Amino acid sequence: MEIIEKQGEWDAIVVGSGATGGVAARQLSAAGLRVLVLEAGPAVQQRSDYGGPIQNAGRQLFRSLVSHRQTVQRMHATYWTTNPDFFVDDIDNPYTTPADKPFRWIRGRNLGGRTLTWDGVTPRFSDHEFKAGSRDGLSPDWPLRHADLAPFYAELEQSLGIRGARDGLEQLPDGNYASAGSMTPTEWVLKARVEKRFPQRNVILSRGIGAGRSPRSGQTHTRLSNLTTTLAAAVQTGLVTIRTNAVVSKILVERDGVKATGVEVIDAATHRTEELRARMVFLCASTIESLRILMNSTSRAHPEGIGASSGILGRYLMDHIAGNTYFHMPQVDGDDKNYELLGSDAILIPRFQNLTDEREEYARGFGLWGGVQRFPIPRVLSKVRGEAIGFLCARAEVLPHQDNRVSLDPTVRDAWGLPAARIVFEWKEADLKVASAGRRAAVEMIHAAGGTIADVTDLVHTPVAGGFIRSMQKEWNPSTPGLFVHEVGGARMGESPKDSVVDSFCRTWDTRNVFVTDGACWPSCGWQNPTLTQMAITARACAHAVTELKQSRL
Repeated sequence: MEIIEKQGEWDAIVVGSGATGGVAARQLSAAGLRVLVLEAGPAVQQRSDYGGPIQNAGRQLFRSLVSHRQTVQRMHATYWTTNPDFFVDDIDNPYTTPADKPFRWIRGRNLGGRTLTWDGVTPRFSDHEFKAGSRDGLSPDWPLRHADLAPFYAELEQSLGIRGARDGLEQLPDGNYASAGSMTPTEWVLKARVEKRFPQRNVILSRGIGAGRSPRSGQTHTRLSNLTTTLAAAVQTGLVTIRTNAVVSKILVERDGVKATGVEVIDAATHRTEELRARMVFLCASTIESLRILMNSTSRAHPEGIGASSGILGRYLMDHIAGNTYFHMPQVDGDDKNYELLGSDAILIPRFQNLTDEREEYARGFGLWGGVQRFPIPRVLSKVRGEAIGFLCARAEVLPHQDNRVSLDPTVRDAWGLPAARIVFEWKEADLKVASAGRRAAVEMIHAAGGTIADVTDLVHTPVAGGFIRSMQKEWNPSTPGLFVHEVGGARMGESPKDSVVDSFCRTWDTRNVFVTDGACWPSCGWQNPTLTQMAITARACAHAVTELKQSRL
């Protein structure tokens, strides 16, 4: 991708080049605005930047044995299946947690952000999520509905090439799909047996992007990366400038604080500081990083940062609580096709709990994602043994708890002298209860399908041939907070500045031309993968911002 350098004042500055930053850049430039995209890390421009299996395995093995600069990042499975350079240096980018409350903040600082390492699973949210608070009082309602996001969902599904089937489920709205993936022969058996035993549990094809993390022959970037989709489309308008190695330290405001004038940027290499001017600012830096920028944006008008007037900035941080259950079941002979495990090529069991007046002993619910007969390494062994290896990952909704929060550490600073994030987070009793229910449901369905739970319950990616080894973990445990990389909240949207940070279009109540459209603006987290909804929220916010700007209301 060509990176254009221009000078001057901008109509909009977009902070971050990941999933939401790419959408913001595309939407704003398509409306005729001149846009500057700021990325804190370097560019990823060539297919070779992804590395090959042997090259990446060497990097991973060296860093795990010799280097101590990615001790947090290497805890994530994707670290072992891609280029570790797509993950941050933990020494340069520190954060702190209480000793007894670990949180694994998995980050990427590269052009394209975490679209370089995500799975591309893209279900929509339903009004069961957006209006959950009205049903149980455990969180505020979102100040929008599925109908408000539907046109933005549909356009993204079409432009990203998202695949899926139309299943007609109220709790999982259908999307604008041109095609669908396919189930393996053994998954069809699992589906039939589970749905016969549990009629309310629908085993369907996943919704997602049908691509792997590495580019295929003839591709510069994988289809998962926005360097091929939204960010590439933004650059093609000729109105977008991308500046890499640009670390945003704070948002600048006028004396009264009502309006932002731009951002302060530190050059990642030279550490030189400069101010960049714009008519509006979109924060798309990822949930915790956006919160850090807001809190560091202090001024006479905002002594505790932009968005702090409500007293809840940084509070109500959430992540999905999840856990995998591995199993094997008799393999069904069919074609000799090698089935991949992709965002669109997997099975999904949408939430089936607490959807009616009948209530479970736990709040909200969970969904399950997984596959059977899709692992490439043990495929030959599976045929010999007549078994198919499978897994179900239960991911459950975590409630917003006030004391799960992000603040600025008073003493620890990053390599550019900026205050590090301090993350205080733990699973509460309600979260553990719904996660345990997800585990029980997975076991029930595996048994109903004629499967057997593996004698150990965790398989860990290793650098050895990019494969799996069995861990020594004997009991099932949910994920460590943060490790599922679905963190949201901290600058939630709402109807009033008294109890929220941004309005329904993600504009901060405190400063009228600052928009926060990544996961930070979420009031609750649902059970679904968040990325597509974050992108739709961003597209909707951009449409509103363009109208406001053209009518001189920003």
